[in-house]
Amino acid sequence: MKTPLSLGLIGVGGFGLFHRNAMALLRQEGRARLTAVADPTLERLPQLKQDLLAQGVRIYADYRLMLESEPDLAAVTIAAPIPFHEEMAHACLQFGPKIYLEKPPVPLIQQLDRLIVADAEERIHVGFQLLVSGWSTQIKQWVAEGRLGDILSIRAGACWPRTDAYYARAPWVGKMSYQGRPVFDGPASNALSHLIHSVMYLSNARESGFEEPIEIQGELYRARPMESYDTACARGLFRSGVEFTVAVTHATEAELPFQLRINGTKGWAQVSRDGRHLESSWGARDFTEETDALVNLSYRRYVDFVEGRCDRPLTRLVDTRGYVLATNGLLISSGGIQEMDSQWVRRYEGAGGAGYDVAGLYEAVSETIGTGRLFSEMNLEWAKSTAPISVEDLPSCALHETVKVRPQREPMPLTPA
Repeated sequence: MKTPLSLGLIGVGGFGLFHRNAMALLRQEGRARLTAVADPTLERLPQLKQDLLAQGVRIYADYRLMLESEPDLAAVTIAAPIPFHEEMAHACLQFGPKIYLEKPPVPLIQQLDRLIVADAEERIHVGFQLLVSGWSTQIKQWVAEGRLGDILSIRAGACWPRTDAYYARAPWVGKMSYQGRPVFDGPASNALSHLIHSVMYLSNARESGFEEPIEIQGELYRARPMESYDTACARGLFRSGVEFTVAVTHATEAELPFQLRINGTKGWAQVSRDGRHLESSWGARDFTEETDALVNLSYRRYVDFVEGRCDRPLTRLVDTRGYVLATNGLLISSGGIQEMDSQWVRRYEGAGGAGYDVAGLYEAVSETIGTGRLFSEMNLEWAKSTAPISVEDLPSCALHETVKVRPQREPMPLTPA
């Protein structure tokens, strides 16, 4: 029988649970097994530590020591906090294993471009698991086959309310930087980054292709008193002429599960209910894929890559440039995060503590998905208008300075629904 692949895991808490569960299934299938983990906080989780030791997993406090001590690891997963992604990925590249890097890859385009150069052999897979979903696979097939015709626009958005418990789960959450490292935490650059990355994927007709925006006009806001943002909207343009808009927030009491609509000259498709329902010009169907099932499927695809059954990861580092350019352009175009005046913000008590609800924001997100309008184009008194910027050759993005960029042309026209 074939010897199962040896896997390492950096970061066992939080989203690391999904990774551990996926690896457990791979072990049952005889394909791979978790051999070693690295996490300096594991001493605070005595039961988990005991369980790992009982499974024969070797435990390290320092991920560098794990890499040095485990030369037989075929692959390593980085499920550590966002501010440590870049340095950990660089360290893993100094050794032999393939790498599963949890989303988002890194906050800033200059970090990403450094990693792309370092990963010349393209050993890094970025864990945007929505791309293996049934709805994403189906829409990508329609786009590739030309059934939608020429793509005109893609619109996406969601209201995912988050209360105190979400922001208290780690010291870097809701921050622009942590311990001198970029974070840029917020709905567009963390929790709903999957949705924006999917826009880049579904805009390209090639089987494994991703688009990169050439222009972004964005708005950033915060209702919660914190360093980073909790609300964003943006309009972008691809070189192909396809326009996209996104609107995402954590600052509503009511939830709006994510939606994505793609409009073409021959047809349309729309996914809603956080990926559970797909409608199109050709009918409708439902999906039951939850996050754990998508992570498990993503891991199977990843292990196919590690075993050499496919020649590339589903999402390489270079494939995430469109997503990172979109979020970085959003920050630059916004001119900084706009503070919401208290007269427009209502504080409410939820299951996880206090949350914040902005007047008219739920309806505004729905409007962006429906019409492509930005918040500042809806006569909302709390919204601030901005100008589009070019991100075609964006070399870098700074988190704590307002970057003034002259608009490349007139504000982008709205594409009819």
